[in-house]
Amino acid sequence: MSNRDGFGAGFWLGTLVGGVVGGVIGASVVNQRANRTYDQLDNGEKRPFKSSRRRQIDRMEVARQSLDDKISDLNNTIDAVRSSIGNVAEEAIDPIVQGLDRDTKTQQSNG
Repeated sequence: MSNRDGFGAGFWLGTLVGGVVGGVIGASVVNQRANRTYDQLDNGEKRPFKSSRRRQIDRMEVARQSLDDKISDLNNTIDAVRSSIGNVAEEAIDPIVQGLDRDTKTQQSNG
């Protein structure tokens, strides 16, 4: 029974000490990471440390620029196809219109 009585007190004491030690170690690691202002690149050049949020914003900006370029290329292609279709349509419609004009003139002269 005496082991059981001491177990509860030891459990809570261990929980408290473990929490304090874990908190101190965690605060120390966070403090070291927060104080770091430069990242070391492969070539030895230093650059300001970027947070993960800033890196995410940079990646989104690169993706947006890439999409803008693709949309611009697509619009240029659409315009080129539209103009070539317009030329084909005009070439196809012109003889029909000319034929209608001849028929109208013929009917007017006969009428």
